[in-house]
Amino acid sequence: MEKAKSGAYPTWESDSAAQAYLELYGAENPERKIRIKTDFGDIDIELYSNTPVHRANMIYLIKEHQYFNGTWFHRVSKDHVIQAGNNDEYSLKKRRDKIGKYELPAEALGSNYHSYGAVAMARSYSNNPEKKSDPFEFYINLGKTYSEAQLKLMEEEYDISLNAEQVQLYSSVGGSPHLDQEHTVIGRVLKGMDVVEEIAKVETDQGEWPLKNIPIQIILNK
Repeated sequence: MEKAKSGAYPTWESDSAAQAYLELYGAENPERKIRIKTDFGDIDIELYSNTPVHRANMIYLIKEHQYFNGTWFHRVSKDHVIQAGNNDEYSLKKRRDKIGKYELPAEALGSNYHSYGAVAMARSYSNNPEKKSDPFEFYINLGKTYSEAQLKLMEEEYDISLNAEQVQLYSSVGGSPHLDQEHTVIGRVLKGMDVVEEIAKVETDQGEWPLKNIPIQIILNK
């Protein structure tokens, strides 16, 4: 993968330009395992192969920009999700601007589920009918287990239809079925859900922002 003529990586100005680049980048950079390092401990993640643009985007941001280093777990929703990839520093906005303004196409919405330990991408719910992902922010799902009766009620409440695989999954492993087909699930936690659980216990303000910063680093993991 060649860099731009200036010697720097491209600054994308459109979703299509980013996707085209990432498809090529992904073919040449097949890594799928990453490690999140925190003061609470490490979280090992496997990225799925059936979300190739999202996988390539994560690897690109980690390898070429070290983007996530110095970002935080900036949102903690107890028993729901912990979300990372942002902070309140102006320097991060400048880093994002340098990489470019783009979103990622939704992938595998109907086949990757929000089970306990699933890793998925954040997205805007405003003017986003295609459910495109924010390229910089992701979350680790917690959720809970449900009885079949509870899942039936959830289907009615959220106007969703769960298949037999989902019913089995959410009644045994647990998770957040109402998020299925709303966000792209890009991977799963292989090791470190105990760390996720500890982070999920921290105190937050009313906006679910932790009262104490939780900085992270993300590296490739063999």
